[in-house]
Amino acid sequence: MEAPKPRLTRNAIRTAFIDHVQTHYEDRDGKIVCKICRSEIEQDICHASLHLALFGDECAGTGEVMQVPLPYCPRCEGKPKITTTCVHV
Repeated sequence: MEAPKPRLTRNAIRTAFIDHVQTHYEDRDGKIVCKICRSEIEQDICHASLHLALFGDECAGTGEVMQVPLPYCPRCEGKPKITTTCVHV
């Protein structure tokens, strides 16, 4: 999984993560694995800058950054190349 596209709301970014996880991964004996190759899922960190929706599509805010686990299948997806995004709150 790559970081979700920029300028999403908190709910939209949460939905993007949930949809990806439910579509591509499953729980097998207490481990999260890829539905295709059965490799154990690894994770990186996604850094999401928090921007104020008050400013519309402008990416402006307080400078706060949220760190979110970014899951990926090392075999099918590879380590994420895009690990940053922004969330408009």
